[in-house]
Amino acid sequence: MLRPAEQSSQTSVKVANDVPALSKLGIVVRFGRHETIFNQGDEAKYSYRLVSGAVRHSKFLVNGRRQIADFSLPGEYFGFQNDCEHSLTAEALSDVVVVRYPRSHVERLGEEVADVRRELMLNLRRELMMAQEHLVMLGRQSAKERVASFIVALANRVDAGNGDTITLPMGRQDIADYLGLTIETVCRAISDLKQCGVIKVPNRHELVLLRLDVLEALASGESDED
Repeated sequence: MLRPAEQSSQTSVKVANDVPALSKLGIVVRFGRHETIFNQGDEAKYSYRLVSGAVRHSKFLVNGRRQIADFSLPGEYFGFQNDCEHSLTAEALSDVVVVRYPRSHVERLGEEVADVRRELMLNLRRELMMAQEHLVMLGRQSAKERVASFIVALANRVDAGNGDTITLPMGRQDIADYLGLTIETVCRAISDLKQCGVIKVPNRHELVLLRLDVLEALASGESDED
């Protein structure tokens, strides 16, 4: 059963760059800031493509602690895992617009339509690669290396380079929970990178890339930076 706010926001529209076979199935749904799209343990009836805004994917432990597993950005798909239940909770970081697809139909199209199958495989490879990088980040990197890796990964996802401004739709606490650090450590690492002339920080939700090469060296463990 859809929540009242969700039901009233449904609209059928064509979304740019969507796979044609999927666009025929998609329903546009809007969620407000901090609204839950689905909870871990919910039946996985739908898959999604993010049109605008940003989405946080989290795992909640029984004691209430949270580990953020990923963030979704515009143009990316989520909720395509093969489990019968969602393993993570998806929450809107801002006002978001998503295209929602019935999973049973998507799975059938994945077997019948090459474009859909290709899109699903690309999404699966992206999620696997990011999960592997996240595992290495949490297990082997220093605090500054983790923050640098986060910025580099975000820059790659939006195809940003030196001189470009990237948006941080998530707060410092979200970044900390993703990187397995305290918010104080994240703020200190960002401040250190700013003082070293690697980035500029116009405000809490924007970073300007000044030395992407230094960030990449830090992320790979090749830099001598403290």
